[in-house]
Amino acid sequence: MEIAVGALSGMVEALPGKLGELLQQEYDLLSGARGDVAFFQAELRTMNAAVVRCEALEEPDVQTTGWIAQVRDLAFDIEDWVDLFAHRVDAGGTHDATSHRFSRWIRRLTTIPDRHVIATELKELRARVVEVSELRKRYSLGPQMPSRHAPAVDPRIFALYADSAGLVGMDGPRDEVAEMVTGQDPDGLKVVSVVGMAGSGKTTLAREVYRLVNAGFKCRASVSVGRSSDVGKVLGDMLSQVDGRGRGDAGDVNQLIGRLRQHLQDKRYLVMIDDLWSVQTWEIIKHCFPENNLGSRIITTTRIEAVAKTAAGVHVYKTCLLDEADAETLFSQRAFGSVGGCPAHLKDVSAQIMKKCGGLPLAIVSVGGLLASKVRTTDEFERSGLEWRTNSELQGMKQIIKLSYSDLPANLKACLLHLSIFPENHEIEIERLARRWVAEGFINEQRGTSMEETARNYISELIGRNLIQPSQLNHDGTHRSYVLHPVIHDFIICKSMEDNFVALVHAQQQDVPPVNGTVRRLSLLNSGKHDQAAAQIDGAKVSRARSITVFSHTGRTPRLNELSVLRVLDLEGCQGPLCLDGLYKLLLLRYLNLKGTDVSNLPAQIGELRCLETLDVRSTKVKELPPSILRLEKLMHLLAGNAKLPSGITKMKSLLTLSCSNIGKSADVDIIQELSNMASLRELELFCNVPRASEDKKQVAFPSDGFQSLKKLSIRCSLPSVTFVTDALSKVEVLELKFEEGLSKESSGVSGVEHLSGLKHMIIEFSQHDVGAAAAMAAVKKTTEKVHPNCQVIIMSVDKKIGK
Repeated sequence: MEIAVGALSGMVEALPGKLGELLQQEYDLLSGARGDVAFFQAELRTMNAAVVRCEALEEPDVQTTGWIAQVRDLAFDIEDWVDLFAHRVDAGGTHDATSHRFSRWIRRLTTIPDRHVIATELKELRARVVEVSELRKRYSLGPQMPSRHAPAVDPRIFALYADSAGLVGMDGPRDEVAEMVTGQDPDGLKVVSVVGMAGSGKTTLAREVYRLVNAGFKCRASVSVGRSSDVGKVLGDMLSQVDGRGRGDAGDVNQLIGRLRQHLQDKRYLVMIDDLWSVQTWEIIKHCFPENNLGSRIITTTRIEAVAKTAAGVHVYKTCLLDEADAETLFSQRAFGSVGGCPAHLKDVSAQIMKKCGGLPLAIVSVGGLLASKVRTTDEFERSGLEWRTNSELQGMKQIIKLSYSDLPANLKACLLHLSIFPENHEIEIERLARRWVAEGFINEQRGTSMEETARNYISELIGRNLIQPSQLNHDGTHRSYVLHPVIHDFIICKSMEDNFVALVHAQQQDVPPVNGTVRRLSLLNSGKHDQAAAQIDGAKVSRARSITVFSHTGRTPRLNELSVLRVLDLEGCQGPLCLDGLYKLLLLRYLNLKGTDVSNLPAQIGELRCLETLDVRSTKVKELPPSILRLEKLMHLLAGNAKLPSGITKMKSLLTLSCSNIGKSADVDIIQELSNMASLRELELFCNVPRASEDKKQVAFPSDGFQSLKKLSIRCSLPSVTFVTDALSKVEVLELKFEEGLSKESSGVSGVEHLSGLKHMIIEFSQHDVGAAAAMAAVKKTTEKVHPNCQVIIMSVDKKIGK
């Protein structure tokens, strides 16, 4: 069992620096505390070297697994102690070099109780550091090298030796790839790559194409690379196939490349390179193939899109999942021996099994083959066909998926495991996820790139590795949301449970299930009405939780005043009563998502949450934000929706994203002017209600020289009544205009679009398609296309009200 430590090495690596920053501050540390902190620094640096080595082990022993678990818990607790330290001792005071002795003495007196608690915690942490360090020395965890044992039997064996007559849904893809291989530029060397998620049939498809087109090629070879490849062995195997004399032994790579090039120089050759995992490996292998203008062809397969594009350029074919009809055919063949062989009493459970397989050939073949040997009862099919996590007979399928996970760097492993908090088939917004990852501490700072941008790059890499699937796209073609394939979702839940990464509480469970260690992340997978009367989760069992996510209903949500180290509280879309008592005491909270809940008021003391970075109260009953919110100096994303902002919003210097309302009301006529002076603002969403009586007067007007950093503007209004003056919004690239209905007159109601010099994408949408709406859409589109010929204009008309 591979250690699923995820971002542990990154956290352990970062902790010494964090402790160093604490030492450099002018905090009045307790006697001996500086020595303890310095001791933690030194020991954690030594531990990190061992952790990095342990992460690479695919078959660690029980001692190593247990030691990693102790290091993980210790690192979490030390980081919690550091993050809470300033709040408990400094109590909001200054701690620079110019602080007066009297002020420091007063703070020292007022924080005596906290200091005694800190002293006790330090003593306990030091004892644990010593214990874990001694275990490392006893187990000799530092010097051993990572072990990467290849499986005795290739888990893809069914694909390598599949009978062509039994293949399902292969004819169309096979013919399409064959055309890519044989068509265009008949004389030049061409590479065609087949890419797709694990188990999607890449190898089967490539081998079918290889068999179909091999006539006319004097030299042919088919080799498999694999994740832990020996390039010399691969090249030796290739050479033995093309010259028919040598053996497939590994040798000097340079010599093998030379011999292959010499042998292929005057021949038309066809080579299939299966299971490529890295660009670096391809960059070596490609030197074997001379450009001899004889129409030679290379077919590669890979799970990673970057590898496919590097090898084949535009000649990339992405495998698709089987449609419902083909999936049913394949399942019936495997489970019942013939198409249509499913007994009537098993049709419902078979449909559930096929849904769980999600059209993935690997899953259908594996589960169908398993069920073929089982008693044909509903209970047996449910147990063997739906309960995969505890089924040892599906190890082959799990091993294939595991290869993709094992190839991830540590930071991406943590991000992937984090997705286990979401229910199966849940559509996840990328914006929401990126902000959560930042708040959870999964994202490391990179020079010149924001942490959210880095998080989005991580998501793109997981998409490129075919571990997550894009669901919806934005207007500019970028990914808006994604879903996890059920097979991948099931796998990462298993890994998360093994590693105690997330504690999952399902609707049927009454309490947090027993876990091996401390609960750090909690996901309550409620099911609505079933959980309304369920008992509240015991806060003592999750008191060290860093993130809590609740789905469907607020029932069972633990009391907030027991969650002192919580960083993320995500209740998006939950129905039912919500108690926010104690919210202001969550001093480390960075992400608070109450979108779509029944909350009606925020605590007046919310300004105490000095670490808060994201606050989302859209689509709630909250009408007004407390004035104390202006004290949230780290808040970057304020999504107020229909809630009224307090005056003085320009004091919030860190705001990057703002969603607000009350635009166009007489009491707030100057709010746009006020917002225009916020130099940090990158995205702005405005909700407004324009009375028909005042439709002749532009209610939403944007001045010149304001919003100097704004890139995206969304206006959601009852009627089109918007104007942009000369030199307004010069940096805006994306403009979204969403109205409920058009004006009574045949007027667009939108003017000055020609002044938006940086416009690249524009969306105009009406909920009701009337004469005024049609006139507005036509006029705006005409103006935009004339003045901004390179701007993409999207016209939409939908039959629903604008949400807030």
